[in-house]
Amino acid sequence: MSSTTHPLPAPRRIVASNLPISAQGAFSSGAEPAVEVVNDALELEPILGGSLVRSRVATSKKVPTSNDGWGDIPLDDVPGFGIVLPNGLNMYYLDIAPKSEGVMHRTTSSDYLIVLQGTLTLLTPEIPWSEETGYGVPKETHCGPGEVVLQRGIMHALSNRTDQWVRLFAVVADSEPNRVPVVDSSRPSEEEEEFRVLGDAWLAGP
Repeated sequence: MSSTTHPLPAPRRIVASNLPISAQGAFSSGAEPAVEVVNDALELEPILGGSLVRSRVATSKKVPTSNDGWGDIPLDDVPGFGIVLPNGLNMYYLDIAPKSEGVMHRTTSSDYLIVLQGTLTLLTPEIPWSEETGYGVPKETHCGPGEVVLQRGIMHALSNRTDQWVRLFAVVADSEPNRVPVVDSSRPSEEEEEFRVLGDAWLAGP
């Protein structure tokens, strides 16, 4: 991991909300509220000794979301490693330091990662594996600015193998349990398909 000082500015969040409407004429045809626009700089939160820096943007405990309220829009507490908000959405910027190797892991979520700056290296296992055998040499997929990674409950690691910081924007949606079909050629075709459920996992290395 590089010891380079984090050089990226704190992202700016612009929150636009409907303001209350006066009772006088509130229900007349065409009456509309004013819109409040609030600008603020997000807090930079170092993680894992500074190899990752997260800036939380917004959360929602449920979908559909609620647009009630105005002014300060609070962030919900996200359990565990701060990635998946149960039954809801979690949105944040993630900055990855130069020469940083990510930890192979899986969460019960659908993750949408938009690369904004730098080159992200997505590492994924190429062959079936177990904790006893290890995942071997993972597949490397390089993702540049403007590209989107959709992670559907997979084992993966996010690395930065360049000399420049990577910045991405993440939208993490809680998902149904991750599962994969169990292939058994000896089972009659009319039998109901069997599935293996894949839980959350964090690995120390290959």
